[in-house]
Amino acid sequence: MSTARGPRDAHPSASRGGRPPRRPTARPGQPMPTRAAGARAAGGRPGPGRQTPAHVRRLLTLLTLVVLMALVLAPALSGYLRQRADISAARAGIAAQQEEIAGLRAELETWEDPTFVEQQARERLRFVKEDETVFTVIDDTGTDYTEALPGMAPVSEEVVASSPWYGQVWESVMVANEGLPETIDP
Repeated sequence: MSTARGPRDAHPSASRGGRPPRRPTARPGQPMPTRAAGARAAGGRPGPGRQTPAHVRRLLTLLTLVVLMALVLAPALSGYLRQRADISAARAGIAAQQEEIAGLRAELETWEDPTFVEQQARERLRFVKEDETVFTVIDDTGTDYTEALPGMAPVSEEVVASSPWYGQVWESVMVANEGLPETIDP
């Protein structure tokens, strides 16, 4: 018969008919017997009071320190990398601006040449020197103000004569600009 009073007090080996394992007890006036540091409990498992070895504790401490260092250094490292990217982008921008400055200086040197300036004034602004005579051919056909485009009827003298004065002025402006070479400004 078992002396257990309830299910909590019952030992697993007691229900199988065996005796519960024997635990060391202290006699009055004597210290409690302890196991040796390297001894194991029954079944080959470490006992509940056994401490972890020193190398495991050191490894855990080292890992903890590494994680803490990573948490502390991560924002600083990301800031450093972001600043390095900003610096390289700024250097690329400076190099592009220096190339643009070199191109503008070369163009400025070209414009300092008086013959180039004279040539540009003649081509772009239709300037002439004082002693030169300039002829502008407005209508080289003699009959029409404009040449007919394919599919378009030519303009007759009657249409031109009956048009209002501002229409004739605008037509002369359009005709004066025809046939001149178009220049594309940089």
